[in-house]
Amino acid sequence: MSRGIVIGQRISTDGGFSMHGSVETSDIVRWLLYWDKITYAGVGLDGASISGNHPDEIDYLESLDVFNTEIVDLKTLGPIRVPQPEPGAKIFGIAGNQYPIVSAAVRVKLCEVLSERTGNIWTLGQSGGETLSLPSFDQSKELLDIQLNNCLPVPVRDTPFEDILNFKESHSAELERLRYALDILREKVLSSSDERRALDLAMKEISIALEDMHNAMNGKGINVLSQTISLYTENPSIGFWSALGGIVGVSQGVPIEIAAGAGLAVPTAFKFIKRNILGGNALPSPKSDFSYAFEVSRELK
Repeated sequence: MSRGIVIGQRISTDGGFSMHGSVETSDIVRWLLYWDKITYAGVGLDGASISGNHPDEIDYLESLDVFNTEIVDLKTLGPIRVPQPEPGAKIFGIAGNQYPIVSAAVRVKLCEVLSERTGNIWTLGQSGGETLSLPSFDQSKELLDIQLNNCLPVPVRDTPFEDILNFKESHSAELERLRYALDILREKVLSSSDERRALDLAMKEISIALEDMHNAMNGKGINVLSQTISLYTENPSIGFWSALGGIVGVSQGVPIEIAAGAGLAVPTAFKFIKRNILGGNALPSPKSDFSYAFEVSRELK
């Protein structure tokens, strides 16, 4: 799992956008457990900005330098291909139907800036029910959607931030194991290896790490929900798909389950889906909205 996550403006379900942008407490408790730093991508132009309208308790995380806001000036983005504006309110000259694409470009830009500045890996995430969009480019991109279905333990909304931070400190080994296991899976996916056994071992290691996380959180009395996480990364070559049993179409997926037969108390279902994403299109979301683009900024530079 990456060491940082960038989130941006909250998009409303009716297709509009919040003039101030915001994040919800339920989103923060999910991010806080698995990412070490959360940066809100504010949108700015010539010194004016939309910097976020966050819950009061976010002050606690800001005081610990866990959450912060950075403004990306629209002039630093370069040209962005957006649809014709629809009637309605505008901000910085941007119409509501254009805003998701602009916001996506802001997040990709900030990921690049933070990665260069800190030397760490940063990912893109969305808030609320927003679908994750990518900025425009001339041709479609093939991305791999790695879904871990209904198995990621996520604290419930009313979990105090302090309890999550204390858990992270006392159970850093379990979190590092999960991060390492996810990194290894991605390495196996992108290595174009046709060794199915290596993939199976990598996925089993994730399942064991997830089981350890469930047990540790239960032991601390932290109430959790099991949610799906979708990690988007560059599409591997034919060797990977051959190892899974053949080539799949754009909207098809290869599900692999590690269940009770592996001796795990928390069965983990993986699904690998090839996605063709055109410029400005939203990435398809899984059943849950806990989706992230994993190192995708490098692919989109």
